[in-house]
Amino acid sequence: MTKIVVLVCVLALAFADALDLTVEVQYPSSKLTAGSHNMYLRGSSLGLNWSTGLVMNSAGDDKWQLSLSYDASQAGQSVQLKVVLDDKTWMIGANAVVNLPSDSSTLVLYPWFFSTAGAYKLHRNVFSPQLNNTRDLVIYTPPSYYENTYKTYEDVLVMHDGQNLFNASTSFLGIAWQCQDTVNNLVVTGNMREIVIVGVNNSPDRTDELTYSYDPTQKAGGKGDIYLNFLEQTVMPLAKKYYRLAISGPQNLGIMGSSLGGLISCYAGWTRSNVYGRAGCMSSSFWWNTEDFLNTILAKDPAPKTDGSYLVYLDSGDSGPGSDDKPQTIAVTKQIAALGFSMNQTEFYYLDHGGQHNEYYWGHRFWIPMSDFYPIVPTQ
Repeated sequence: MTKIVVLVCVLALAFADALDLTVEVQYPSSKLTAGSHNMYLRGSSLGLNWSTGLVMNSAGDDKWQLSLSYDASQAGQSVQLKVVLDDKTWMIGANAVVNLPSDSSTLVLYPWFFSTAGAYKLHRNVFSPQLNNTRDLVIYTPPSYYENTYKTYEDVLVMHDGQNLFNASTSFLGIAWQCQDTVNNLVVTGNMREIVIVGVNNSPDRTDELTYSYDPTQKAGGKGDIYLNFLEQTVMPLAKKYYRLAISGPQNLGIMGSSLGGLISCYAGWTRSNVYGRAGCMSSSFWWNTEDFLNTILAKDPAPKTDGSYLVYLDSGDSGPGSDDKPQTIAVTKQIAALGFSMNQTEFYYLDHGGQHNEYYWGHRFWIPMSDFYPIVPTQ
């Protein structure tokens, strides 16, 4: 009798320590060729390998599942996964990475297998009741967007001077950043998460809109907060209406620009960190209004949290007129660090040797803030 009781206790403990990770794939079968297709799973552990996949079970329309068992002592370990169509066609992009939870759970993946390029769409004549003017928006969606229509997108980046981002024919001096090429390449090679970019074209009032204070030497400026209200109250609701966005908090919404666009981005991130968790400030015009951002905003406004929920990227070149504001950028970078931000963790800085103040250089180094802001992270 004693042996039976001991055996029952051992078995009970064993079952108590057994956990399941159910991996669920959602993908529209309408995107596949006619005939029978199966989803397979490959990975780094839990009975998976990278040579041959385990077939997943059909779980209803456009769903496949596979349960992977592990011991409670493995909780916290990192596992990499990849979905393979018919065990031949690998899903595009980074491996799915999961830190094994301490309870049984379900991980939902939204793979795509064929598209290697995103697309951008023009939204014409968007009226701003805040500024009483009209402009176009250009919105980029990443490679998976039109292939896997079940997927929603958490990470969104608002960018100023949208006419310069994607299309040389609309860009200043005919040179575009080609943001779509940069993001497509980083996503497909597994070096960043997918994002949606909301490009906001400038208006004839660009100088006033992209500056938050009046500069008496320029006899201009001061509509920046109204412009930011336009982004939050008009632009983002439009984007959420027409695109599958799933922004869960400020950590998923970024703002970025160059020159005066860099200045207003740093200002927006610093003063509205409850809205923007990423601020990209490229070749920022920190000289504006006697370096007011350094001397007033950083000195008087409360700093955003330094726990990793808010990230700021700053850069400049060192050539051309004014050395591309290199000294002013370094001063701002040092002051942000002095306020508790850690370099290469919550604050990022890059000096582009030979870089000048124009679209060519901004586009060529755009990959750096994308890599800093949107690295591959565990999905659970």
